Amino acid sequence: MADAAIDHHDAACYAIVMFSWIEIALALLKFANLILGEVHDEKQFKAGADAEIARMAQIILAKTAAGKKIMERVNALSSADVDNGLVGLEPK
Repeated sequence: MADAAIDHHDAACYAIVMFSWIEIALALLKFANLILGEVHDEKQFKAGADAEIARMAQIILAKTAAGKKIMERVNALSSADVDNGLVGLEPK
């Protein structure tokens, strides 16, 4: 009968140890999932930031191109045309 009690005790300890290993494995999987989620979120944030940078660069390039066209037109003006254009800007 003493042997039966020892066997029962060993089986209970074995079940507790197995349950602990399952808990450890589950905790590791949850931790890995958390890390992968953070990496995914960071990649999404970076992709969004890169897209915004590209959008702003396009806007700046468009404004630069428009400014360049205006400067070409201003540089093409004669002195008389510039003087006539500035007359309207003088305070009265």
